[in-house]
Amino acid sequence: MQIIVSVLKKELICQLRDKRTLVSMLISILAIPLILFLTFKVQSNFINKENNKQLKVAFVGETPSFLEDKFKSKQFKIQSNLSLVEGLDALHKDSLDAIIETNAKFESVVDAQQTGTINVYHKSESFVTLQKITAQIDALKSQIVSQRLSKLAIDEQLITPIVINPIDLTSNQEKFGKALGGFLPYIFVLTCLLGCLYPSIELITGEKEKGTVETILTTPASRFHILFGKILCIALMGLTLAILSVSGILMGVKFINDIPKEISETLHQILSLKFLIMLFVMLVPLSLFFGSLLTALVVRAKTFKEAQSITTPVNLVVVFPVAMALLPGVELNWNTAFIPILNLSLATKEIIAGTIELPYYFAIVFSLILLALATLYYSYKQYTKESMVL
Repeated sequence: MQIIVSVLKKELICQLRDKRTLVSMLISILAIPLILFLTFKVQSNFINKENNKQLKVAFVGETPSFLEDKFKSKQFKIQSNLSLVEGLDALHKDSLDAIIETNAKFESVVDAQQTGTINVYHKSESFVTLQKITAQIDALKSQIVSQRLSKLAIDEQLITPIVINPIDLTSNQEKFGKALGGFLPYIFVLTCLLGCLYPSIELITGEKEKGTVETILTTPASRFHILFGKILCIALMGLTLAILSVSGILMGVKFINDIPKEISETLHQILSLKFLIMLFVMLVPLSLFFGSLLTALVVRAKTFKEAQSITTPVNLVVVFPVAMALLPGVELNWNTAFIPILNLSLATKEIIAGTIELPYYFAIVFSLILLALATLYYSYKQYTKESMVL
């Protein structure tokens, strides 16, 4: 054990002396809050801009006054005396937001207590345009219905025999948990992988290029001690970067003012000490798995460039199960609990939502430990081959 610790200390010192390693750690701390800040800032500005935007609306056809009166407000700027062809041309050139078209019989049809048709031409790229126009037309529709019922001396309750009163029992934590649970694994799984990637290349392939691997192998330490010390160092770097990325999220939630209050309060509840502990317990075997797997791959390479090309497919393999956790219908059960990385992503969703079942959680942790031990053994078998190491 003392030999493993000595190898670990030696490799950690070498890694921490590397400025690139320190810069990557600093970026992991600052990048996440910066991304959160920019995301909420852009989203907030976009929503405010859309809500405060004055829509340019053109009426085409013989528009009745009661319809046009509904759009006489600061939200709309009415343009008249346009034909449908001219209006459509203006709409395609973005000098007009929407066209409201009625036919000559529209007013008489409505007065005859029949159904009139209104055509609304718009571009779906703006989600607010149709929403605002529909709101005005719906208000007019309700007004006409009330007038018709009043003329017929009919109580409105007669045409509304049933009212649905939905009561959502899903807590804010569960709602945000299901959403954030699919996003957070992208952050800490990928940062854990990246944190293991470059140290594994540096500590294994880098020693081949520098010609120092022969010197290390001549020491009294066995190959297992040397390998395990290196893998511990690689795993520790990956684990550190993953923890720093989660810390970056905590910093962002605490110090970014643009996050809505209800979201911020819910995030504080979600990112609790219990969540961090349960996440840490899963990240430890995951980082050991990444460290062992990458070591087994890069030990085949003779140059830094060759090692990078060998490890590139790993990124795609890791991203795929994380992405699967976002698909509808993919839930944590006894089938998915043993699929590597997917099980961690699904467990994260359940932990954040507060609905994790302990048997599933312990099964996931146990499977990750077995996976780490299996890849560690495979890595050791590769490292004992002279053709691989030298």
